[in-house]
Amino acid sequence: MAVTIKDVARLANVSPSTVSRVIADNPSISTATKRRVRRIMDELNYYPNLSARSLASKKSQTIGLVLPQASDAFYQNPFFPTVMRGINEASSSKGYGLLISTGQNEEDRLSHIQRMVYGKQVEGLIFLYAMVNDPILEFVSSINFPVVVIGSPDNSQVNLVDNDNELIGKQATKALIEKGCRKPVYIGGDEKQPFIHNRELGFKAALKEAHLPSDHQNSFHPKSFMPDEGYALAKQILAKGEADGFVVADQLVARGVRHAIAQSQQADIPLITFKPYAPSLYTGHATEACMNLHGQTLGEQAVYILFDVLRDEENKGQRYIHEIVKSELIPGLNQQ
Repeated sequence: MAVTIKDVARLANVSPSTVSRVIADNPSISTATKRRVRRIMDELNYYPNLSARSLASKKSQTIGLVLPQASDAFYQNPFFPTVMRGINEASSSKGYGLLISTGQNEEDRLSHIQRMVYGKQVEGLIFLYAMVNDPILEFVSSINFPVVVIGSPDNSQVNLVDNDNELIGKQATKALIEKGCRKPVYIGGDEKQPFIHNRELGFKAALKEAHLPSDHQNSFHPKSFMPDEGYALAKQILAKGEADGFVVADQLVARGVRHAIAQSQQADIPLITFKPYAPSLYTGHATEACMNLHGQTLGEQAVYILFDVLRDEENKGQRYIHEIVKSELIPGLNQQ
């Protein structure tokens, strides 16, 4: 016989409505009561019927994740699973599930989001990317749907969480200059993505402060965020003797650049890239310098911001939360 909410309430010595509020993590219920009810739920192997609860409350208890266009770069880049881990852990703690949306082209992605929103499948959306003139973001903004962007889109009237990409681009470049680099090179990527442009602004600002040339000849943008693009570009740059250090905006591209450096006659050329976590957390040490973006924290904060927006129904769409997650330089072994 199936366990019911009344069985849980009877053994926990509370009312069924209290059990419902515990399941919803209602702040009006004390921590002690929540622990007692959840312990009884575990002992009885009771799982709430989320579909029924959604119908009753008219809430899906689901967050939609809007991924960038499906590509090899997306599936291989460590940034995205790191951020998604933070989103998953934060949403699970609130009793919410996740619904992922992606697609091979812009039309498919927009159509899928429209079905999710109009079909009331999700209560809010988290974008795992920021893009200039993004039609999907323009659509959800036009209907005042709750949304948080991980990144800094060109539309300031949106909730967002991001690193200060201009600042960390500058910090990474200054670290190379302090090591003696006088011809550092910036390798970016798709310039429609604001983080690429902003990190380049920081790169140029550091060069200007050091009275070094900061024109377009020391900034390069491969066509895709893939290692082979970084490898081919770095080979060309190194063959011309145009660099004594690299700031690489994307971790995947940096793999290719690193390979090209290792094959060259200049294997001691320093490289700094941007990673979603500190390498020392996973390897026991950092073999090269990098900027730690704290990707998991970005994901967690996106969820917390979205819940703030969902709670603040009265001011929804009238005020926007912009949060910056700090990043710091992780020095390599030869730089400590």
